[in-house]
Amino acid sequence: MIHLSFLKEISQLIVDNTSNIIEYPISISDNKGIIIGSSDISRLGSFHQASLEIVERKTAIAYEVNEAKKLDNVLPGVAAPIMINHEPIGVLGIVGEPAEVWKYAQLVKSHVELMCHEYLKKELNAIESKTLDNLIRYLLNSQKQEDMEYSIRYAKMLGYNLESDHNRICLLIQFEIDLNASHLAKDGQISDKYSWPFLQNNFSEILSYYLADSKEDILSPLTLDQFLLIKVVNKEQSHDLFIKRLEHKIQRLLRYLENENNCTASISIGSSEKGALGIKVSYQAALQALTAGKQSNRSPKIFYYNDWNIIFELLGNGLNQYVNERLHEKLEDFINHVNFPILAQTFLAYCKCSMNMSETARMLFLHRNSLVYRMEKINELTCLDISRFDHCMMLFFAIKNSGVPAPELQVTKDTLAAELTQGSSLSTR
Repeated sequence: MIHLSFLKEISQLIVDNTSNIIEYPISISDNKGIIIGSSDISRLGSFHQASLEIVERKTAIAYEVNEAKKLDNVLPGVAAPIMINHEPIGVLGIVGEPAEVWKYAQLVKSHVELMCHEYLKKELNAIESKTLDNLIRYLLNSQKQEDMEYSIRYAKMLGYNLESDHNRICLLIQFEIDLNASHLAKDGQISDKYSWPFLQNNFSEILSYYLADSKEDILSPLTLDQFLLIKVVNKEQSHDLFIKRLEHKIQRLLRYLENENNCTASISIGSSEKGALGIKVSYQAALQALTAGKQSNRSPKIFYYNDWNIIFELLGNGLNQYVNERLHEKLEDFINHVNFPILAQTFLAYCKCSMNMSETARMLFLHRNSLVYRMEKINELTCLDISRFDHCMMLFFAIKNSGVPAPELQVTKDTLAAELTQGSSLSTR
């Protein structure tokens, strides 16, 4: 016989909500006959003799007035078992003339059982999420071989075989949504529908639908807005074909998010690795790709660790502390200049245009003379010759490490207006 303590936690809520609808007093007993929810709170905790008979017979029974008088703590009405997985976990009682309340018995019983099922589903999802969260932490933080062996055993308990000969690849998904947007907030308050816990559960279902297609795929949230998907690589496909099809799925996901949820996401793809230890390696690759990709302003925001653009971003981000300090020291006048953001963006655009002055001027909507003024100012402040590739490369990495974002393909009208207002003032500063 099943005894579930959760019923005690929700029984009074069920009673209050349901009795208001049918306008008859209601009680709920556990499968030991103790009343754990009642419209009459004075009955809470008392023993209900008839409940034991209902539990044993697993069927609804009507109690007329004369019958109820012969039993202790039993009122006229109908009592029905609350069934979960074909076992009674409690008893629902509706107080009133049996002929009147009988018609409500099955309806209310089904309603209560549905609420119990929803509660159980929620609890099981929470437990599953917690166990997966623990597994992910073990896999990503294991330092010793015995730690990894424990992770493998723990994964096997959850139904995942990390000892299989499948390669796995990690995907990091970072959702971006403005919870203060007017369509989400009402009177300055965020709707429960758009709270992060709700969105996290919703996003988990969306990711499972679009990206998880194997029972060995592991999906778990890392933070409120970031998910990790450990995906099994299909052995029957070449790696290039697998990545191509994965990118197609990601593009469909991003379109759905934009059209249906009015949000975007940045998604990075790590390396394909074998074994439990390889998951940590793939995760680190995905994390680095995500960090580098978000600095590049690329669209769509799909970042593969092995992409040349990502590797170049990582190369700039990977400069050691000594080199960074020397670059900052040498370029201090440039970095601290009042017009550093504009000059830095101009130089990044110059690099993006393959060091072609005419193309850079068109990209920035600048007169060529204005661009020349800016480039001369950069030469003056840095003491570098930006017509030389090696000097450009050093300056490029210095700017990237300063946190200046990559230039957009076009500037806004406001930027253009500001440039026209300033004229060639940059050349005189």
